[in-house]
Amino acid sequence: MDALIRPAIAAALAAVCGCGLLSPGEPPATPSAPVPGWTPPDAPIPAPPPPAGVAPSPPLPGYALVWRDEFDGTAVDPARWVVEARRRRDALNDPASATVQDGLLRITTFTDEAGVHHTGYLETVGLFELTYGYVEARIRFHEVPGTWCAFWLYPETYGQPIGDPGAAGVEIDVVEHRVVDGGGWNVRDLVMSGINWDGFGADWKKAHRTQPPPDGGPVWGAWRTFSVLWTPAGYTFYVDQQPLWSTSAAVSHRSQPIYLTCEVKDRSWAGTIPSGGYGPAAASEDFMEVDWVRAWQPAP
Repeated sequence: MDALIRPAIAAALAAVCGCGLLSPGEPPATPSAPVPGWTPPDAPIPAPPPPAGVAPSPPLPGYALVWRDEFDGTAVDPARWVVEARRRRDALNDPASATVQDGLLRITTFTDEAGVHHTGYLETVGLFELTYGYVEARIRFHEVPGTWCAFWLYPETYGQPIGDPGAAGVEIDVVEHRVVDGGGWNVRDLVMSGINWDGFGADWKKAHRTQPPPDGGPVWGAWRTFSVLWTPAGYTFYVDQQPLWSTSAAVSHRSQPIYLTCEVKDRSWAGTIPSGGYGPAAASEDFMEVDWVRAWQPAP
């Protein structure tokens, strides 16, 4: 990372210690007007991938790479990822939805001839977990309404016990993305990031923000790097190595696996599934692509 980026990250890290609990009800950034029907925008020209064979640079001085997947093979690596195969919400989590080709992981959401929706759900449970560190992924979101995709960390002990997120762990949403919200508002170029803790019932708490990336550019259809710095003092969220915001609320002290997921729910917080579904796998325009995922921790 060049000399201009390192000071920005270091400053954001220092800010974590002085940051207090963000109100769960804090209003998000104002989205654009509701859209009566979904018309996909022209996708920006994708940024070129990093040169092959070049070792990634540490995001912070003294950090070492502890886990990575560059998706250089021809299929999802079973030594790195568990690919879920079960029904979740309004879709079937289907290993066939997660493909690797040309150095990219692609999770495609599609609808089969019987009208069943399929999507992909990958996790590192039982294969890799970390406590604290800098976790990042280079992602291109390309969903349509009714679908949202995410890059996140989640402990198997979430909400157990209630009232002690340090012991129970915290859902860390490095990024969640959708193109419209439940009211039909266009939010495709906003970044959602934050944390949840104490279950999802009466005790549920959260600290989230929804905002444009620091450069004000597009999110849908554009290659972006999303990351979180998780320390004993709190969390700082980034887009393209530029800090978005920080919080010291509900710091997890547990080891947590990584997730790459897309989910489908009709008439919910990501809008309404298109009439007729998403089309067959080969023709679907509903997908998330991932160039790489990397996890770093302070070197011993």
